[in-house]
Amino acid sequence: MALYIVGTPIGNLKDITERAREILSAVDLVACEDTRRTLVLLNALGIKKPLVSYYKQKEKEGAERLVALLKEGKEIALVSDAGMPVISDPGAVLVRRAREEGVKIETVPGPTAVTTAAALAGLDGGFVFIGFLPEKAADKRRRLEPFIASPLPLVFYAGPHDVKDILAFLYGVFGDRKAYLAKELTKLHETLLETTLAAGCPDEPRGEYVILVEGRAAENPLLALSPAEHLAHYLSQGMDKKTAIKKVASERGVPKDEIYRLTIVHDDV
Repeated sequence: MALYIVGTPIGNLKDITERAREILSAVDLVACEDTRRTLVLLNALGIKKPLVSYYKQKEKEGAERLVALLKEGKEIALVSDAGMPVISDPGAVLVRRAREEGVKIETVPGPTAVTTAAALAGLDGGFVFIGFLPEKAADKRRRLEPFIASPLPLVFYAGPHDVKDILAFLYGVFGDRKAYLAKELTKLHETLLETTLAAGCPDEPRGEYVILVEGRAAENPLLALSPAEHLAHYLSQGMDKKTAIKKVASERGVPKDEIYRLTIVHDDV
């Protein structure tokens, strides 16, 4: 008996791995979110296997049924509609139950939208993956609150019907931040849109989205000083007056003339 967690293409069917093809061909049955969508994939691969529906709303009951089959000696491949099962898709309950029952579990890695979008956006240095947000506003806020001060980018999933509402909600919690919207990943019209949380989605939503939001900027300790002290700090470091004025004005978000007036006072003393 064995349970295989099989990653499947998120868009382009050519992204199926040889190992995934071999496992899907060898198992006794395939557990999937939507039998119709998985049937399309198996037909494209020339594979005929019994399909068992395993979806979020009935995940606990489905897990018990599949574990019983596994204990009978069956080999089962677990797939989601696209990408890696368990990662924001059904599967976690089944994996835990199978492990409790001593079932052999193997992963068959494949594409996943979160890492694909992160690479497309050029993120480095890590990120926080949150996935789909809960439906209720209070639950959304509770999910987000631990990450408000995170300096790392935050990554979310969203469907076309709610991406605009989610961006608006994120703006209400985080304020305005730079964001990327990745859609149609690995497909012909793969797109990465650069926007802000305030601006929202710049086009008519279509397809599944990965939302990447920049982390909270580190506080500049010099902002705790007065403008004059801020300027004096840079001048004492040997920075020329013109550059120092420009830098202080930029960091404090004020016109350069306001900082320039401080130098006139300083020169007159």
